[in-house]
Amino acid sequence: METDVAIVGAGPIGTLAAIQARRNETEVIVLEQRAKIGFPDHCAGLISKTGLKKIGLDSLPKSIIQSEKIIGAKFYSPDGTNFKVTRNKTQALVVDRTLFDQYLANKAESCGVTIFRNSKVIDLQYKNDIKKTTLKIKDKLHPSSPLKSLTAPITIISEGRTGRLAKSIGFNSPKKKHRLSGIQYLIENVSELDTQFVEMYFSNFISSGFFTWIIPISENTAKVGLATSDKDAVFRLNYFLKKYTIVKHRFQKAKIIKRYGGEVIVNGLMKNTSTDGIMVAGDAAGQTKATTGGGVITGGLAGIIAGQVASLAIQEKNNCSKFLNKYDTQWKAILRNQLKAMSLFRWLLNRLTDEAFNRAFKTAVENDLGKLIEKKGDIDSQAEIILSLLKEPAVIKLALKLLPMIQF
Repeated sequence: METDVAIVGAGPIGTLAAIQARRNETEVIVLEQRAKIGFPDHCAGLISKTGLKKIGLDSLPKSIIQSEKIIGAKFYSPDGTNFKVTRNKTQALVVDRTLFDQYLANKAESCGVTIFRNSKVIDLQYKNDIKKTTLKIKDKLHPSSPLKSLTAPITIISEGRTGRLAKSIGFNSPKKKHRLSGIQYLIENVSELDTQFVEMYFSNFISSGFFTWIIPISENTAKVGLATSDKDAVFRLNYFLKKYTIVKHRFQKAKIIKRYGGEVIVNGLMKNTSTDGIMVAGDAAGQTKATTGGGVITGGLAGIIAGQVASLAIQEKNNCSKFLNKYDTQWKAILRNQLKAMSLFRWLLNRLTDEAFNRAFKTAVENDLGKLIEKKGDIDSQAEIILSLLKEPAVIKLALKLLPMIQF
């Protein structure tokens, strides 16, 4: 079996890449190991409106959207000190990620992309003698059958968080230390929910290396989860619901109706994401926001660029690494500085003790730093606000006070 462009993974990054690669009558095959695209769901599904517009998805079907009311966020320190950032219009949508992924897959198929489900790529190698990549595929419906083979001049690896294939051919995929354990519950009968605000809780005991979130999707239903660099993510989330002083009263009548787990990639950005005949995009390339773990928009933008470069490579009949480096150049031009700034900020946050968090939040409240974030902040492009905060006199003064509390 042969094609012009082979794409591994039918998540949002893979399907966005496929749609772009399909231009100029390029033949595209997507290989997806799951029988049902988008399942199981591993994502909170909070996606910015500006980001969706950037990747051409500013008009999603209503059936996919769980909430379109989010105008801001509330931030909480370990002792309950809090401030909020708000805008006068919707900033983010909460989507059903299974339906979202399926919508994109259907969109890709409607423009002529072929998607093979139950098709797990167990090996791929670029063969210099034929200038093509050969992919070995296991049919998961018939696991005892012989491996299938697919060859393509261009392969885009968008396999998600595992990075297994990328690592197998020499790419520096995100290491274990860049992978946080994540757990999330869909919960009914949550009290005191403000449907317009996401809540974020910082505590080294509950969610060391990240934070805990409450994402409302109705007046009494929310997605509640956390990611942590420590073990026992489930224990920590259960503790948050039942024993964490500042919120436990809100979950007294709560009913968990769905549980999901996964990994959150932070600070795992690849330096190089292309070689002869192959490009890597999305979580597999570490193209996620270290501050929030989100990767649909950042990875989606990279996937679109990968698809564009793939289509051009087929048209030009040139798949050498020098040509495909156009992909690296273009995604880095729009994403690298942003992702690096977020990575720096995550590094700083991860050095703070709970006492330091409490002092930092008190400084934020006393100096009304929420207003600064409201003015300059952007969910997907955070470099400007991070740099602005680091230049604030109150923040500089605070940093000097916190030095003895910083963990190195």
